[in-house]
Amino acid sequence: MTPDRARTDRRLQLRHLRVGWALVLAFAGFGTALELLHAFKTGWYLSVATETRRLLWTLAHAHGVGLGLVNLALAAVCPSLPRPLSPVASASLIAGTLLVPGGFLLGGLFVHAGDPGLGAILIPPGAALVLLSLVLIVRASFARP
Repeated sequence: MTPDRARTDRRLQLRHLRVGWALVLAFAGFGTALELLHAFKTGWYLSVATETRRLLWTLAHAHGVGLGLVNLALAAVCPSLPRPLSPVASASLIAGTLLVPGGFLLGGLFVHAGDPGLGAILIPPGAALVLLSLVLIVRASFARP
């Protein structure tokens, strides 16, 4: 492995470690807050009229933790990839990691008559970025060294 490759891998590895752990912490904390809202039977969260909010915030929690774990997995395997990870793959994964759970969170913040708020518009581009990054990661993992 060349020194440039090692330096680049280390930089990307640290980036995804930081993003991954920060997201796991933030969205595990958010999930804990949601559980507290259940425990205290908070009406503005548990009433039938706020079912959409509850669903979107549950999805934000699940996607935030899940995508945080994907970032941690990438950090773990980055130096082992046969071909260097594309900077586009890294940037796309981080952007998608922020947009998908952020869209669910914002969409649940401002619910209108059972429909998600405007923040939900962030989810499809975020999902597309996550898929793009996964394609590039798979491509790098199947490359010949």
